[in-house]
Amino acid sequence: MYDLLLTNAVVITMDEKRRVIENGAVGVKDGRIAFVGDSMEAEQFEAKEVLDCKDHVVMPGFVDAHGHGGHSAFKSIVDLTSYWMPVMTHTYKNYITDDFWYNEGRLSALERLHAGVTTGVCVLGSQPRCDSPVPAFNNARAYAEVGVKDIVCTGPCHVPWPHRFSRYTEDGERHMSQVSYETVLESLETVVSELNHANSDRTRAYVAPFGAVTSVDPSAPTSADRCVKLTEHDLQQARDMRRIAEKYNTRIHTDAFGGMVHLAYQDKENALLGPDVHLQHCTGLSFDEALIIQKTDTHISVAPGMRQLVNRTPVIELLELGVTVALTTDGSMLTSGFDMFDAMKRAQMIFRRAMNDDYYLPAEKVLEMTTIDAARCVGLDEEIGSLETGKRADIIAIDLMNPRLMPRINLIETLIGNGHPSDVDLVVVDGEIRLRDGKAVGINEREVLLKGKLWKQQSGQNICTPLPGQRRNTGDRQRYILMRCVSIWMKTEKTADIIRKAGNNVWGIRSPYS
Repeated sequence: MYDLLLTNAVVITMDEKRRVIENGAVGVKDGRIAFVGDSMEAEQFEAKEVLDCKDHVVMPGFVDAHGHGGHSAFKSIVDLTSYWMPVMTHTYKNYITDDFWYNEGRLSALERLHAGVTTGVCVLGSQPRCDSPVPAFNNARAYAEVGVKDIVCTGPCHVPWPHRFSRYTEDGERHMSQVSYETVLESLETVVSELNHANSDRTRAYVAPFGAVTSVDPSAPTSADRCVKLTEHDLQQARDMRRIAEKYNTRIHTDAFGGMVHLAYQDKENALLGPDVHLQHCTGLSFDEALIIQKTDTHISVAPGMRQLVNRTPVIELLELGVTVALTTDGSMLTSGFDMFDAMKRAQMIFRRAMNDDYYLPAEKVLEMTTIDAARCVGLDEEIGSLETGKRADIIAIDLMNPRLMPRINLIETLIGNGHPSDVDLVVVDGEIRLRDGKAVGINEREVLLKGKLWKQQSGQNICTPLPGQRRNTGDRQRYILMRCVSIWMKTEKTADIIRKAGNNVWGIRSPYS
């Protein structure tokens, strides 16, 4: 007897033959897929629960191969500034509490659940927060409660060391300390040893330094004449990352940009390249670097944003070379959120424009890049990413009965072109229903949402609270910019309230807070 049987659906399997079964069924037993086939054939089976999925697509859950823990709580505070990276790095290091990671984790996991994402990467912060294992533990606990599979990624920040971090006591007192590289390595080992395969194997922990190479710009391409030789710290960090990953039999995930791959490849023993590595972003790669990616069988994940129009990832070239490439969200932001439908549409628009060819990245390919290829990118394609007998039962159902998705001739093109997270009304993770009729199962959604808002406000207060003996308008540059962002956020909320009460629209064509 099956635990769950989904019938009368259009089943998009994403299996090796890429079968689409018009009147299909999927059976689940003990958390794994036990049957994929025709609904007529499924009538012979008994099940504890049978769901009629007429007028639905049933397909594998999305795999988001790169996102950030923390961003969900800040998407409406820190936005209108070119200092985004230093501001957010400073925030994550110094102005949030341990409980923040739990409450933000539930918020981001809930958003992913509603978007049909059943497995998601969480890089903790911008530059990873790894002075203590507590942020990782709290993020993993949050995702486990919501029911989304979590790939926790953390590791060393960028040079120079040591880094200043702050922790808060229960009564809100802030304690700062200088944290060494060696301390971060100890914390990383604790995270990986305790979280990898935790929560009934719904949690994985990957080694995630901030950048494949430490001696160049960690967030943008570096010109070839500056990528000459690896430093001693470059070599040491690569050795340490390899040692920890091999000790605990886990994978490596990090950012890379043009110039980094050439430099990393100089290290023939420990380069953060290979089939156990997936690199995010990869904007500005030269074709020679694309060939290195191919030669080493390194996997690539890409967030298709507008910056790709300036320094693009050579996605089409990498695909032509046979490299595994996944599409990702890069986290929850004002511009996108954990919306894989949007990521697929943006990828088509951006990379077709880049190649001046409207026929690259057909709908079927971008769907692969968010399911089976994304699972392969993170090293889990034997377990998830397609609906095949024996695989873990990570399944979503999409309601087709709405004007955006009707009428349709090519179903997959229609889903990619007009699909939206709100169309996902059933999510199954490891055979357990976690979203039913568009509502999360087993958690109080309202409580999660309100706690997320509360912790956004608490973080804003932490930013604006000076240390003992420090005047409110003094401090380092990052704190000054942060305070300005928080004041803009507060002013925006007040101004919007005034406009609502006045009943008119006085917004201009340029932000009044710039």
